[in-house]
Amino acid sequence: MTNPDHTNSSQEVGAVSHEGTESGPTTAALTTGLVSYRQPDGLILSTGNLYFTSHDANFGTVWRMAQSAVPGQEILLHAELGARFGDIVFAQVGGAFFGYFFATHGGATVTIERIPLAGGAATVLATLTNIDVFNNHRNLVTDGVNLYWQDVSSVRKMPIGGGAITVLDPSQPNTPTAGVALQGANLIYASVNDIRFVPTAGTAITTPSLRTIVTAASRVTALHVVSNGVYWGEQGGAVKLKVGSTITTLPSSAGLPPTSISSNGFTAGGAQAWSQCGSSSCFLHFVLPSGNFSSVIGSDALGVSVTSAGNVFWGDAAGVHRQIF
Repeated sequence: MTNPDHTNSSQEVGAVSHEGTESGPTTAALTTGLVSYRQPDGLILSTGNLYFTSHDANFGTVWRMAQSAVPGQEILLHAELGARFGDIVFAQVGGAFFGYFFATHGGATVTIERIPLAGGAATVLATLTNIDVFNNHRNLVTDGVNLYWQDVSSVRKMPIGGGAITVLDPSQPNTPTAGVALQGANLIYASVNDIRFVPTAGTAITTPSLRTIVTAASRVTALHVVSNGVYWGEQGGAVKLKVGSTITTLPSSAGLPPTSISSNGFTAGGAQAWSQCGSSSCFLHFVLPSGNFSSVIGSDALGVSVTSAGNVFWGDAAGVHRQIF
């Protein structure tokens, strides 16, 4: 997937520094900077920008901001009356950059829409059913050729410009899903507590259990993939990493299901972060070369993303946040 930062992000939104640092012990309250007061429904980073969807009582909206921005500097890219949007991804197609996102008007029917990131009208590419846009996150990915997602009974793909939808693999009913992720020519997904791969071109191994990477102790609630391994979170609160045949258990909050996981770099290790949420609280965990930290954050946390520099962005009920290390 190609970076859409085709213009200087500081020119786009007038970048302003609003940074915090943390050098305290584990569980210290971390100082963060708000990027936006708008609670995101979907969130993705590019090299210098972030793109997110949100909604209010009237509109579903798509926004762009520089990663260095502060609340009030959002650029509105698209809005629809009576809509709610979900996960958003981007790709360069034919020399132009586009955003792709789930949309729903009322909840029963879901569409995949496309907008030019330089501005312009939305195009509906597909109409879908059996997708929980409200609770599923990181459930839409692209390699620039196809779009991939998971519905209640399968993982599917569609050409990025629209067209026939192909079932790549069946899966058990599982909502909210853990999301889907691309690892080279494979799509990684979870079917309840089984983490599996399926080639994006399709497979002759038609029994999904023969392509199981690992079976978790409980339902898989979050996924993150690097070139040499898979991170996952379990309903019981565990966060784990498998590289080759070695499984590592990372420090986490027992009993709080992980909602998103991220790391920097193409291989396992380096800076790692994840969110975990219960009925009354959410925590953000950091595993960094300088040490391990955790912090209480707002409810409904999603979209944790670690940049190449080790900085962390996430969304929760209070808005979109940035932590600079």
